[in-house]
Amino acid sequence: MKNFRLIAILAFAFSLIVSVNAFATSFSAQSTDTTTPTINLTSPTTTTPKPGFSPSQVKDIQKIVHEYLIKNPNVLVEASQALQKQQAALAQKNAIGAIETQKQEIFNNPKTPTAGNPNGSVYLVEFFDYQCGHCKAMGPIVKSLTKNNNNVKVIFKELPIFGGASRYAAKMALASTAQDKYYAFHNALFNVNGPLSKSKVLKIAKRVGLNVSKLKKDAEKPWVTKQLRANFRLAQQLKLVGTPAFIIGNQQLTTFRFIPGATSQTELTKQIKAVG
Repeated sequence: MKNFRLIAILAFAFSLIVSVNAFATSFSAQSTDTTTPTINLTSPTTTTPKPGFSPSQVKDIQKIVHEYLIKNPNVLVEASQALQKQQAALAQKNAIGAIETQKQEIFNNPKTPTAGNPNGSVYLVEFFDYQCGHCKAMGPIVKSLTKNNNNVKVIFKELPIFGGASRYAAKMALASTAQDKYYAFHNALFNVNGPLSKSKVLKIAKRVGLNVSKLKKDAEKPWVTKQLRANFRLAQQLKLVGTPAFIIGNQQLTTFRFIPGATSQTELTKQIKAVG
């Protein structure tokens, strides 16, 4: 995260210096422009050339800006933070717009697994991957909210972005709904230490009481692949850049919150209360 922030700050500094260079150069070009000024025949006023900078002045400006940034690097940090806030606000606005247009698919797809109160006044949607470290960290938080908040219906959107083992686990998890074992299987998959494999997934399935032969057959049914494709389409429309991601909505589907990434239980509870 620190390296990413440093790269962002350096990129911002570079773009700022480039902008200053372009600004100064444009003024310099205006000062040497020999084009005949346009005259407005309907008015006695004529256009006068705009003042500009000479090449030496351009260099002076570049030097001043460079020295100022070197002496005051905190300016770059503050500017980068302001830019990040603007980008986050724009992403939030775009996501809420996409949620509004796709709300039936997000909240009311009958093939999407759920937990908690099916008649809850607040819907909590999670996009996740079983091999995502941040998703694993959020697992106990979502489980606690599901258990302790009777007003919440949790909707699980499988989004296997970490390769074949993740996709296999997602298919098996969706197929487990046919045996009414999804939630137990879902939590067990999150509790696995280390990377997943097909053998691990099947071992866990057997441990939670699933009929493994039936599970394998159900996982190959067309609706399972169709559901995963629908989840990926939603992720693209929401412009998700990773997992986890959370959407919160009220039962009337008129108020929404979007949380792109892991968060604390306190913040998640706060957003749920704000919607409900």
